[in-house]
Amino acid sequence: MSTSRPWLIPLKWILIATFLSSVLHYVDNILFFAHYPEPNWLNPKLVDLFWFVMTPLAPLGFYAIKKGHHNIGALLLIAYGACNMLTLGHYKFAPLESIAVKIHLFIALEAIMGCILIGYILLLYKNSLRTVTR
Repeated sequence: MSTSRPWLIPLKWILIATFLSSVLHYVDNILFFAHYPEPNWLNPKLVDLFWFVMTPLAPLGFYAIKKGHHNIGALLLIAYGACNMLTLGHYKFAPLESIAVKIHLFIALEAIMGCILIGYILLLYKNSLRTVTR
């Protein structure tokens, strides 16, 4: 990645939006757990635990990138984005039409933000490789 840092500003806002989308989804999932399609072994405490495990990946990745540890930071942020995309797993446990529209929206928002985050990181790497090879 370039030593110029204008790309940190959109990255920060993408991370904030991704974080907020996960808050919406996870809070709703915990409060209305019975309405979400889940595997039998899953319970609200495990959902809560997963959110508290995945969420630190975002600030750790951003901090690593800011400190110049781009590879580690990128891996952490890609992992965070992938964790956000795991929300699509709800669709494995119920037909689409049996899920409330609100739940579809929260799932879609979080998954889309995870994709945007991963896409932005990959775009940064593609652009940095292009700069290095010139």
